[in-house]
Amino acid sequence: MLKVEKISKKFSGNDFYSLKDVSMEIEKGEIVGLIGKNGAGKSTLMKLMAKSLKPTSGAITYKKEDINSRDNVLDDFGIMIDPVFYPEMSVIDNLKFYLKLHGKQDLYSNIESTLKIVELWDARNRKPKGFSFGMKQRTALAIAMVAEPDFLILDEPFVGLDPIGVQKLIDILKKWSSERQISMLISSHQLGELEALCDRYIYIDAGQLADSFLGQEAQSVVVHLTEGADLEPLQALLSESVKLNNNQQLEISTAADKETLNTVWSNLGNCRLIESIEIKENHLKDVFMKG
Repeated sequence: MLKVEKISKKFSGNDFYSLKDVSMEIEKGEIVGLIGKNGAGKSTLMKLMAKSLKPTSGAITYKKEDINSRDNVLDDFGIMIDPVFYPEMSVIDNLKFYLKLHGKQDLYSNIESTLKIVELWDARNRKPKGFSFGMKQRTALAIAMVAEPDFLILDEPFVGLDPIGVQKLIDILKKWSSERQISMLISSHQLGELEALCDRYIYIDAGQLADSFLGQEAQSVVVHLTEGADLEPLQALLSESVKLNNNQQLEISTAADKETLNTVWSNLGNCRLIESIEIKENHLKDVFMKG
């Protein structure tokens, strides 16, 4: 669906590149998480994809067409990077105006359900100028979602949502990906939410593509092993779902089959190898720690 080829961006007045030789692809129906520390270049990359910035070099193509070759190439996109709306216009009128501007008045029926997803239906007649930052984010998210886009670019879409709202958004995005094959690029510092949603991750560091990897579907239990214990009995138990790291820790996936789980825990107990255990919240933190 979307292909980024050796894209670079150097802003006027800077002697460095904010983004340098980044290449990536996003397939139809794929949900990709864009992660990286503050200032790494995530927003710059997303703005280049959204045509709000022009690249210094390289190209971005959507359905094999250069997005900068003509107007309206991104007509099928829903974009939320910086909150964009008319602050003096009510929320519901903002959505109606957006749909009318894109010739999609037939989708007015989507407005109520979209505003309910982002928890703004009760505020539909209020003007965003007085909203909190989180409510402004949600207004922009509703505008990005209302037109049934084929491709979504979302920056921090979970901001301002309570836990129930976050889960609703995750569920609807997963449903869109599965049933309508919508492609998505989502950037967020809320790693747990990303891990519940994304198929794959792109890690940007200092303006460059540092890593690209598939998501892990299951949580893990980390066993801190008794100091000085003989770990030889564990060697035969190691597999894709049971891994031993250098810090005397055994990581056991909750997706392991019951035979593996019973065998591993039985051996750990019989050999008195357990010092303590913890739930590994998510696997994306490791990427930041290594970076």
